[in-house]
Amino acid sequence: MSIDMSNKQEALQAIIDIVKNHQLSIQEVIAALTDTKNVTKQRTSGILSRIFGYIGSILVFSGICIFIGMQWEQLGSIERITVTLGTGFVLFLIAIAIMDNTKYGRIATPLLLIAALFQPTGIFVMLDEFSRGDDPLHGVLFMSLIMFIQQGCIFLQKKRTTLAFTTILFGSIFFITTLELLEVDGNVISFIIGLSLMFIAWALGHSSHRVISSFWYFFGSISLLISTFDFLKHQTYEVLFLGLAATLIYVSVAAQNRTLLLVGTLAMLSYISHYSYIHFNDVLGWPIVLIICGTAFIGVGAVAMRINAKFMSTSS
Repeated sequence: MSIDMSNKQEALQAIIDIVKNHQLSIQEVIAALTDTKNVTKQRTSGILSRIFGYIGSILVFSGICIFIGMQWEQLGSIERITVTLGTGFVLFLIAIAIMDNTKYGRIATPLLLIAALFQPTGIFVMLDEFSRGDDPLHGVLFMSLIMFIQQGCIFLQKKRTTLAFTTILFGSIFFITTLELLEVDGNVISFIIGLSLMFIAWALGHSSHRVISSFWYFFGSISLLISTFDFLKHQTYEVLFLGLAATLIYVSVAAQNRTLLLVGTLAMLSYISHYSYIHFNDVLGWPIVLIICGTAFIGVGAVAMRINAKFMSTSS
């Protein structure tokens, strides 16, 4: 059975990237390869611990929300801020305190996510109770700036993937709101944010935070495609949209990301269907157009599958 040397080199490069990004030592890698039983046991216990941690966090979150909802009308302004913003901030501090603990470190992730929900809610409650402004966008701008600074500063210190996610989220909200207040065109905002998220996702894909890169690739590419199509539609150079879809497929290969490959493939198929319907519907009839679209789906889908098998299976 012959082995593709290029695939072997790609696999080795992927292993090297993982070792460097996660700062693993040679001894740790060798131990993991030789003691598979212990590694499997640790993985199983880690998965169970994470599952119970998330379930427990969901129950805690639900209980707090129900309690606040039941008592909301009886609470004054200070009490409302305390049970929302105060609760979120306390959970955030607890997560930071146990983040580096080997025994309880996994619990930090759900606590950070719950805190990332309660704190913005608390800020909005505070603004609703005491603010005299009449533009909700100013409140969103204030909230996103505070959360972006908080999450970003702790991320720079702790390098936690969850904090990387929330930092990007609140940073995106801040810049979108800023551009909205500056009355920038919606398509321009979508294009800028989409392109920015694509670059951020690329950087995440080459770091220890690779696990969240697909999420931002998805939203970045969707935003980029929608805004670009709005720019190009009904223009003589509308077909350039196919070039963008092809570029996304190329980037998906370079980044070895299936999510981006899926988005790029669907974008190409959707545009082919749209173009066929607009230009061939009255000429050959809709049934023929369906045959053309079906053939295109099969062809592009087969190419996507070959790309996935050749360039991405090794990295998985």
